Amino acid sequence: MLIIIAGQKKFIKQVIEAIDPYKKSICWKAIERDVLEMYSSFTIITSHEPQWTIWTFDYEKKTEDIPEPLSYLGHVVDVIKDMEGHLLKN
Repeated sequence: MLIIIAGQKKFIKQVIEAIDPYKKSICWKAIERDVLEMYSSFTIITSHEPQWTIWTFDYEKKTEDIPEPLSYLGHVVDVIKDMEGHLLKN
């Protein structure tokens, strides 16, 4: 998957690790590419309720000087805004 983070192209190969229809949750895990240059592991978990969705970022930095993945969080916020705009139009 290609995403744009801070104006730079980043590639992430991911797998869906788990889908729980009862908890209404999905777990994605990065398995290759750019995100794993800075983080030993990187997983995103979403859980859904009727009025909101909770996004959980679970990651391990390779070193202590690696920044928090706020740029990835910003990308998720941008995607959510795009989806909201699309859903509100229809």
